[in-house]
Amino acid sequence: MAVGIVKTNTFASAVAKGEGNPVMIVGSSTGRDGIHGATFASEELSEKSESKRPSVQVGDPFTEKLLLEASLEIIRKGYLIGIQDMGAAGISCSTTEMSAKGSSGMKINLDKVPLREEGMSAYEIMLSESQERMLCVVKKGYEDRVSEVFEKWDLHCEIIGEVINEDKLFINYKGKIEAELPPFDLVLGGGAPVYIREQKEPSYIKEKRKFDISSLSEPTDIQETFLKVFSSPNIASKRWVYEQYDSMVRTNTIVGPGCDSAVIYIKGTNQQETLFVREEFH
Repeated sequence: MAVGIVKTNTFASAVAKGEGNPVMIVGSSTGRDGIHGATFASEELSEKSESKRPSVQVGDPFTEKLLLEASLEIIRKGYLIGIQDMGAAGISCSTTEMSAKGSSGMKINLDKVPLREEGMSAYEIMLSESQERMLCVVKKGYEDRVSEVFEKWDLHCEIIGEVINEDKLFINYKGKIEAELPPFDLVLGGGAPVYIREQKEPSYIKEKRKFDISSLSEPTDIQETFLKVFSSPNIASKRWVYEQYDSMVRTNTIVGPGCDSAVIYIKGTNQQETLFVREEFH
């Protein structure tokens, strides 16, 4: 796993609140790449998948780094109310989730969204999963300061709407209301349908639990038993796994892999954090 330390006074939540606060899209422009990318990732791949190549998101690590630094800067400077990335379902996901979390709504004008392709419909703009984009709710009056930060990092920054004190999400495009609905209806735990799979306890579990370890007799060949036990993936060395990865990222590691715990140094303090990990593979 990856473990990080965060300063509680310098993080931002994915929330939209405060009537009149501007909603801004920042980062890269929006294209048709990645539409239905999340559903495509769940499909079985076959020869027919080639026709769905546009569903694959195209990442740009350099732009991602710029967006990361710009986002951290506006967080540190206190310009933000909330911020969320645009992953699955793009703008439709970030607008509804942020609004629902803040018990508010939004008015969004898709004409303001920077596009990289011509003739995109409202449906395509809302569902695009183009990478390196964030949706920000900014404190009213700080719009120009946020724009200056993103211009410095050579990234798009456009006001595409505002927060409203109403449980509704309004999507406008080319002078027409394309969508009007309560954002809570689209989020998990809200009105969105949840698929509940049929579940039951496997019969073999009950049989396994009946096993009495005291019924085992002492092995006659200790050497053979030893080799058999230590050949199990649950018992054997995990070195072949952790040696494939860099455990010294950011030089915070004091006690590395191979122990029953990891010890990391928290920079800027005299503290050490011990992480106890149960190493188990199935």
